[in-house]
Amino acid sequence: MPHCTSTALAVALTGLLACGGDKGSVDTATANPLSQLTSAVSSIEKMSNSMAATANRKPVPPVSYKVLLDYLPRSIDGMKADEPKGETTAYGEWQYSSAEGRYHSEDGNKSVKVGLFDYAHIPLLYAPFQMIMNMKMSTESTEGYERSTKIAGFPAHEKWTKDGQDNEVTIMVADRFVLTTTTHGLGEDSAKKLAESLDLKGLASKGN
Repeated sequence: MPHCTSTALAVALTGLLACGGDKGSVDTATANPLSQLTSAVSSIEKMSNSMAATANRKPVPPVSYKVLLDYLPRSIDGMKADEPKGETTAYGEWQYSSAEGRYHSEDGNKSVKVGLFDYAHIPLLYAPFQMIMNMKMSTESTEGYERSTKIAGFPAHEKWTKDGQDNEVTIMVADRFVLTTTTHGLGEDSAKKLAESLDLKGLASKGN
């Protein structure tokens, strides 16, 4: 795990400095190299503390995929719902559960995917999400935007691409569950609004 952590931090530092040099970034203060470095170090410290806290947790039995399926949307207006999928997987002592729902319009021009994961405090599986949540990034351009945010009080990451009309949101619920909502052709904020409509508080209670 120490090797994984150091690698993740190195990747984060590179990414943060690269983002700071992007002329399309909203925050012009990051044009200053010292400001870039200070921001990167601060983010890495938070990331390191978060990953260390997760590493100290012992993996627990995951919530059954059958329970996760209950938190997926039954339907989305004007769209056909495919049969939802779910599974609980074990690798030695590690176990995790997942559930997925897919929805699409009759003409195929609009679609939605909702993914829900319980990684049951397995440190390695949380590392990429913790990294992206702790970067506190914000970038906007003519092509769209990508930013850290909060949804229903939980840390989240949101991405919007104008050209493809794609909106994607990833939420860390109660430091345990990972929810992803991805929409195509439904407009800006559609993935965020969908996530907000789900019972995230009820889901959080399942991790107690």
